[in-house]
Amino acid sequence: MGNILVLGASGFVGSAVKKRLEQSHTVYGTYYTRNEALPEAGRMENLDIGDSSAPGLLLQKIKPDWVIASLRGEFSGQMAFHKRLAREMQKLPESRLCYLSTANVFDKEGDRPHFEEDVPKAESGYGQFKADCEAMLFQELEERCTILRLPMVWGRDCPRVRSLYTDMADGGKIRTWTNLYVNIATDVQIAEFVSYIVDTGAKGIFHAGTVDWIAYHELIRRIGERIGLRNPRFTMETEEKAEYMVLLSHRENVPDALKPTVAQVIDRITR
Repeated sequence: MGNILVLGASGFVGSAVKKRLEQSHTVYGTYYTRNEALPEAGRMENLDIGDSSAPGLLLQKIKPDWVIASLRGEFSGQMAFHKRLAREMQKLPESRLCYLSTANVFDKEGDRPHFEEDVPKAESGYGQFKADCEAMLFQELEERCTILRLPMVWGRDCPRVRSLYTDMADGGKIRTWTNLYVNIATDVQIAEFVSYIVDTGAKGIFHAGTVDWIAYHELIRRIGERIGLRNPRFTMETEEKAEYMVLLSHRENVPDALKPTVAQVIDRITR
């Protein structure tokens, strides 16, 4: 295996992916704003997605066998960047792309969980952008593009955990919803899933996440108890009908280690 390029390696998920892949590969990453957590030296490249020359220069310098796309930012800028990236990858015909997408590509049809073979139908701006980017990348790269859709991602001391403490500061309340059902993943699980895709050359669409799901307000209550939140107060917002942000899979070839339960994920992020 040659080089791997992780776009967005300074982010929460991207940094976990880079760390995992570095165990057995030569991995380069990108960042937009340098912070104290980034090494002064090493395989980290500054990336401005608004620079039209950036995709070509990165690919020419690194010549990656795999590109892992885990970027954030303004939607139209991301779309333009990914389109240029895909076209520059045509110059490296052996290269492959793993694009990290989201359960939000199904947020127009939230009345049920969704599987890999379901056609995306989104109504939010974020969901529509991700669905459009998936379609564009498949059109440009065909079988050289693998999609990994993510549910709500948690981790030890992750932004979502920290926000629970912030919401409670100075007598505040934690915002939650009734009738919202989710399945979840950890940053470490996503990193392991990407490693599986890279090592096996897996093609197509994959759904990460727990094999079961949970009411969102119950998830927050259980996590709050496990991390020691004292007397949490909640602002409960009611959905008129049950809403599912749940990704499930019919794939039987995915290792069992990548198919945890909600209880296992809660244990992993709070122990």
